[in-house]
Amino acid sequence: MNYSFTLNDLLFMSQGALITFVLTISSGIIGTFIGFFIGWARSSSSKIIFYLLGIYIDIIRSVPLILQFVLFNSFMAIAGYPMDPFLSGILTLSVYISGYVAEVILAGINSVPKVTRNSSRGLGMTYLQDFIFIVIPIGFKNIFPSWTGLMLGLMKDTSLIAVMGATPPELLRSSQIIINRVHEPILILLGAGVFYYVMCYLITYLAEKYEEKNHIKSMEIR
Repeated sequence: MNYSFTLNDLLFMSQGALITFVLTISSGIIGTFIGFFIGWARSSSSKIIFYLLGIYIDIIRSVPLILQFVLFNSFMAIAGYPMDPFLSGILTLSVYISGYVAEVILAGINSVPKVTRNSSRGLGMTYLQDFIFIVIPIGFKNIFPSWTGLMLGLMKDTSLIAVMGATPPELLRSSQIIINRVHEPILILLGAGVFYYVMCYLITYLAEKYEEKNHIKSMEIR
């Protein structure tokens, strides 16, 4: 058995980084979609909807993510519908991030001045037209930096999926597999850190370029 770090190990970690990126993109899209409708629903005048969905958000944000992984996987198995750890990981991450996205969406909707919305309605726009053509463009610019920060955090949270032994393994799990063979935890984890840095830097760079192009003022504290 070869106990030294090889090119195949580097390729294995690269594959893990790709899986991490896929997990982030897929759960980020699903979670944003769910969070958008939750945030939109909470912006309605119904206090019942506001507080009921608020309870959902509080639960999602209060229970540790690693516990959500275990509970969801166990619940599906007990219900008689055992799910592939990789798929259940995506669904759990999606639900988890949706709670945070919902609050960001709500803040974006509320950031649109009432006078602007009243003016659009005064011009004959319906509620839906006002929301699509006025609220979403303005609100999106206001929340884009915060949403980007959530996606960066989500990328790092994907490492917790390792507790379920999902295959193919994401970056941290693939690093642990290599560590068990070569017994060089510091160097391997430093390498994993480099992969995380490169992926996060790429997302941040693209986000900043988008902000510059669309004149979005970033209020996100990094």
